[in-house]
Amino acid sequence: MLTLVIDGKQELLEIDAEQGPKVYTASGGTTFFELKNLNLSISAMRLPQKTWKDYTSTERTVLAHMAAKKNQSMRSWAAPLETPEMILARQAELQAIQEAAVRQLALRCEAERARAPISWKPMSLEQVSAKHAQRSAGVFYGLEFPWTSQMLVEFGPAWLTEAFQRAGTLEEGNRVTHIAIDDIKVTAGNNAGKFLFEVRYEKERADLHRKLFAKVPFALTKETKSDRLSSSVLKQPMDFYEINTYRVAETSLPMKTPKFYFGDISNETSNYILITERVPFVEMDGTKRSRQLQPFEVEGPYDKCKDFELRGDAKEYYTLIMQASAKIGAADKSGRMGSQKFLASSFGSQPTGPDKAEAYGVNPQAASGGPPVACLGKLKIAIQFFSETAAAVFPRYVTHEQFISKFTTTMMTLSAYSREIEFWKHQNLDYVALGHANLNVDNAYFWRDEAGTLDCGVLDWGGFGASCLGHKIWWYLNCAEFDQLKSNMNHYISTFIATYHECGGPLLDSDVVEMMVKLTCLSNLMFMVAAVPDCLRQCQQKEWGTVKDRHDPRISENVGGKSTLRTTLRVMDNGLRMIEEMQADLVLDRWIKDVWVGQHGQMVKTDAIIFGGLSQAS
Repeated sequence: MLTLVIDGKQELLEIDAEQGPKVYTASGGTTFFELKNLNLSISAMRLPQKTWKDYTSTERTVLAHMAAKKNQSMRSWAAPLETPEMILARQAELQAIQEAAVRQLALRCEAERARAPISWKPMSLEQVSAKHAQRSAGVFYGLEFPWTSQMLVEFGPAWLTEAFQRAGTLEEGNRVTHIAIDDIKVTAGNNAGKFLFEVRYEKERADLHRKLFAKVPFALTKETKSDRLSSSVLKQPMDFYEINTYRVAETSLPMKTPKFYFGDISNETSNYILITERVPFVEMDGTKRSRQLQPFEVEGPYDKCKDFELRGDAKEYYTLIMQASAKIGAADKSGRMGSQKFLASSFGSQPTGPDKAEAYGVNPQAASGGPPVACLGKLKIAIQFFSETAAAVFPRYVTHEQFISKFTTTMMTLSAYSREIEFWKHQNLDYVALGHANLNVDNAYFWRDEAGTLDCGVLDWGGFGASCLGHKIWWYLNCAEFDQLKSNMNHYISTFIATYHECGGPLLDSDVVEMMVKLTCLSNLMFMVAAVPDCLRQCQQKEWGTVKDRHDPRISENVGGKSTLRTTLRVMDNGLRMIEEMQADLVLDRWIKDVWVGQHGQMVKTDAIIFGGLSQAS
């Protein structure tokens, strides 16, 4: 509504955000003002026709006065028109309806939680490969959906309006009127494609974000095929759980997370889209800014395995991550995230308790992690890689025979007890709770308040669910710089335990948590061992001979738009150094003696079981 003074008299003018001023017709109705409605004999009116949203602010001001003048002139002869009082009353009624609809949006999560549980059916590699290019309705809202930026533009504002309204994030009576894809490219992360876009709404308001972020699957192309199949097949239902976290848990999480607008995934194709508000990172355009940030400006975004870019001491950031993750676990334990039945149906559950050995594949008579000959073959490829091919990026001691022997024995022993360790990690429910799957610094966003106190929000909820807390702690630390990790490991563990207990969780034993963390580190290292062939694909053998250190851009920057190579090298380095410098090998030995033998009453697995009759030199 706008009040204008025309020839000394006030005139109340209604203006639609999309179509412009309303003017009266001879019958007393209304239509939208257009220049062609006026007397075309007036030369000033011979202008190219544009829509209201295309006019400049100056043009809008002129047109508003012209529309008001037209309305005022019609009052003397047209059918009875609305009085200003009648217009204001009608507008107040509409405003009340709109405000009620907006209030209803706050109950979105509660409405979603009241729906029947939605489950995921495992998909095969063959199914994903055959159907990845097909359109299919999503499991949550029943709409076909786009899964690329180009498709989003093709689907258009009408589709986005329906999607937001089905998700309960846009009120009835409002709509998206415009979509524009942003030129800024987002290359962080290894599990999905990402893009930025901007929208306009018919009825703008402060809590409707115009700048949005979308997460979609990688295309099944040569460059990203392995990443797509990893996330859509090997890591499933990671993407399903991420969307479900926003859908049903956004308002229950004990920290900030980007506002959810829409998300859905197809159980026929594995395609998905997740749309949230865009976090206002100060360096989203890739330009590093040396200036001091203002209170509440969001740092970064930070990239994985680049802690040297943090604006403050890494210890401060990782301490905050420990506190945030502990609060999630405590919210689970105290019931604030929902009933255990609801959480299990929404995010899955791990078999827990002392009677679940069979579910984990425990086998006292064999190497539970797979055939020893296969494991030893992978280790030999990894040893050649870190002691010869890429020796320049690892500590010198990894080339020594003594370390190589220790590494081989440790990893073969770990493989032999692999399933038994996982069973132990999930026996005691006090040590199992909901949490983020990999809360590294690139999956959080940080800001400081007026006093300079650091705070953070959390994003990227793929794989959100309940599992061993010691396991999760390592996966929050595994991309950190080793020297600070070594110095602060006890601090991080004690911070997690204290926060977890203060916020409603049980009090954990720090020795048990530390053992879980270090054993998980060894398991994580085994994943990196298996990833060595991929490292050699991303940086060819001939290139490694001229790599002098880990900061060489060929291995330190994203390769093919992904940080996979840099991450593998960082996590492998941390794992190797955990064995040599933090005695993770001795922790494994102690677990066998104190837990496997002492608590479970089992016999130590023989060298014949561990090595399968092979020697280390085989």
